[in-house]
Amino acid sequence: MTMNKKDMIAKVAEISGVKRSDAKKAMEATLQILGDTLQEGNGLNVPPLGKMAVNRQKESDGAYVIVAKLRRSKAMLSDEPKETSEDAEAAEATAK
Repeated sequence: MTMNKKDMIAKVAEISGVKRSDAKKAMEATLQILGDTLQEGNGLNVPPLGKMAVNRQKESDGAYVIVAKLRRSKAMLSDEPKETSEDAEAAEATAK
């Protein structure tokens, strides 16, 4: 099964608790940055996504073809979203 952009935006809004319109703006900006970075031939190190390296790329009929390798640690393969340090600080502040 392939997740499309609409489904991804809905999932981001659900998990983060922000409005769908805000999630859409953030997702579109994020995807633009990721695409531009890879097209420039640069790698990415973005936990929990993982570390991505461009193996090769070429321009063909109106499109750029990028072949990349994504490496994820087994710890990143959880079904549950990871608690960030900001989440932990907020929970700690609420508990006081």
